[in-house]
Amino acid sequence: MDKLHQINVNYSGKEDRLLLKILTVQGDEFRIWLTRRFTGLLFNVLRKEMNKHGGETTVSNAQQTKKMFKAGAFEKPYEQEKPKKYPLGEDGFLAYGIKAANSKEGNLLLEILPDNGKGVTFNLNPSLIYMLHNLLTQGMMKAQWQQDIVQGSDEIASQVH
Repeated sequence: MDKLHQINVNYSGKEDRLLLKILTVQGDEFRIWLTRRFTGLLFNVLRKEMNKHGGETTVSNAQQTKKMFKAGAFEKPYEQEKPKKYPLGEDGFLAYGIKAANSKEGNLLLEILPDNGKGVTFNLNPSLIYMLHNLLTQGMMKAQWQQDIVQGSDEIASQVH
């Protein structure tokens, strides 16, 4: 995947799912639907990865994270007007599988897969892990899932998905 430009998470009450949208610098948009169960798995992966880098407080206070905040990481609206391509379809896909590994540079290589077909892989540095974690937290709060997922995230992660 190309370099990330923006990440957005919205709750769809009709679907009772979160929609994760990733826009690249080249204008490609990847749309991934997240169930409550899958969100718990992803949340747990991100939390554990942040802990490898000193925990949420350390990552949030890192120079790179502060630079992203100063650049308006959470204030800028998600770009809708840009012409886009949808490499995995305009409707996106329902997340089913997740794989996580670390790159030589220490970044998280996060692969999200549908039940069948091609998924998407993200190369996330600690600051991007923190940002995605926060966006998921906000989405879970809108969905009123947060308490269930945060309390049960270790239990959920131990289940096979």
